[in-house]
Amino acid sequence: MNLIKKLPIFVGLIVSGFIVNAGDVNQSCNTEFEDLLAEGLRTHPSINVAKKLILGTELQIDMARWGYFPTPSITLSGSSSNSSTVLRLDQPLWAGGKIDAIRDKARAQKDEATYGYAQSQFNLIESYLTALQKYLQAQDKIEIMDSALIELQDIMQTIERMIIAGELSVADKNLLNTRIADVYSSLEVTQAEFDVAKIQLEILTGYQVRCNVSFNRKSIFADKVNIALLVDEMLSSHPSLKILTAKIEIAKSDVDSAESRLWPTLKLRGEHSKGSVYEGSDNNKEDNLLYLLFEMSTGAGASAFNNIERAKINVLKVKSEKLSKEKEVIDQLMNNYTRYVAVKSNIELLSNDIKIAKKVYDSNKRMFFLQQKRWIEVVNALTALNKKQASKAQLLGEFKALEMMLALKTNKLSLATGGVLSGVL
Repeated sequence: MNLIKKLPIFVGLIVSGFIVNAGDVNQSCNTEFEDLLAEGLRTHPSINVAKKLILGTELQIDMARWGYFPTPSITLSGSSSNSSTVLRLDQPLWAGGKIDAIRDKARAQKDEATYGYAQSQFNLIESYLTALQKYLQAQDKIEIMDSALIELQDIMQTIERMIIAGELSVADKNLLNTRIADVYSSLEVTQAEFDVAKIQLEILTGYQVRCNVSFNRKSIFADKVNIALLVDEMLSSHPSLKILTAKIEIAKSDVDSAESRLWPTLKLRGEHSKGSVYEGSDNNKEDNLLYLLFEMSTGAGASAFNNIERAKINVLKVKSEKLSKEKEVIDQLMNNYTRYVAVKSNIELLSNDIKIAKKVYDSNKRMFFLQQKRWIEVVNALTALNKKQASKAQLLGEFKALEMMLALKTNKLSLATGGVLSGVL
């Protein structure tokens, strides 16, 4: 019995303390989500690594370009009594496509690295949007439950006065405290979800987020969305597909390189030699020569033809991978789109339900103060209202993230900053 008497005081203290803590979440200090996103796109380790990979491929292009220029070489040899020095300078005149294939592959590898950089930006924005959805959902639900606790505390004060007046018993107060404790328990779970989402944003950004994260972006899409147009825009801009396009070009350059082995290389060679390692030759004799040189090596047996066929098969393999990826990204876009439409419709339905639930609650509360309704009916109406509000908050957070996701996948967001590109609203 003593425990039951102490329960209202204990729960009241817990709820009061939690309302203070929940209030700390909503300070006047605000950080725009766009600012966090832009900072992450500028400093995230995956972005910096992708940039370095592009620089590495640029060096490969420079190396390939030097294949068109003269190549110096020196050969030193000696015996017990003689020595020889040969200086050569080889200028390729025709290489059967060998040098061109190396250059084309280097260029395609740079394209692949560039699109890989875009893919890193794309993936990072996706991670931000996932964290944003959880953050907004938890943030709105905390505000709803905070308001509910304030309403329940007002009802509690009225019940306490009615207990003093002898109109209600302590059992009513204990029952209401149980309801308040249930809200507190849900609020504690939601607060943990909010903290996790905030930490995820901090990890992505690279520093502690001390202010509330706000997201006030206007709607990106019109009321009616042309899904066929979205699919076309995605297929022409998705980084994953562009990476595979670059891989196809790399595979094609491998075919060219394999085929070039069937052709000789024609070089112009300038040569200066001094001395000879052979016995009886003049060790001080110098010669200067300028001549054409044919070189050709197809490898052992029919290995050159095998290499060509293998390279061609690899082209077909990468093309098949691209077709599979196209189907995959289209399916993902369709899932996002259908969910986007469903969520948008459900938000509209819930908005109407909330208006009705609010009227029912206000009516019950008014009738309670006129002693024409029981307090439990008021609490039940408030609980029904809060559930609908929480459901709407859940959908609103998902809707905002889905709209941004659709914009990301259809080239309506800048991969460099995460901002909406001009002329797409």
